[in-house]
Amino acid sequence: MNDAQVYAGAAVMGAVAGMRSMSAPAVVSQLSNSGLIPEDGSPLMWLHHPGVSKVLTVLATGELIADKLPFIPARTKAGPLAARALTGGLSGAAVFSSKRRPWWIGALIGAAAAVGASFGAYKLRKQITEEYHVPDTVVAIAEDALVAGCGYLVLSSLRRKS
Repeated sequence: MNDAQVYAGAAVMGAVAGMRSMSAPAVVSQLSNSGLIPEDGSPLMWLHHPGVSKVLTVLATGELIADKLPFIPARTKAGPLAARALTGGLSGAAVFSSKRRPWWIGALIGAAAAVGASFGAYKLRKQITEEYHVPDTVVAIAEDALVAGCGYLVLSSLRRKS
């Protein structure tokens, strides 16, 4: 991966966190379990633990289900937005760390992308449901597919030799 791809990877993982906060760290943990995030000296060493991967996968799955429920607060509210910025920052840091770049730059990029994607995806989802009368659940499932595709894209690009 060249520098532009590393920056783009951190931004994409941050955007994934903006759409589904727990999906990004679940992918990050898979990266770690695949050996794509170096363990030695990384502040992200704890992600390599198999138990962490299992918990994050369960949380991501739960979020995919919970997102379709009407009483879940909007992702743009302070609490959910802060959680998305945090998981986006973690995910961006993991992408940078995996390519031996300064993790804190990836964290800033990931957090910023998560906040931007939170607002962008929220507005787009709302517009599609209101203007085109598409049921919210259908739009949410399409968003889930986008999240899965983006996670796969970053994961597969990191697996390639740099």
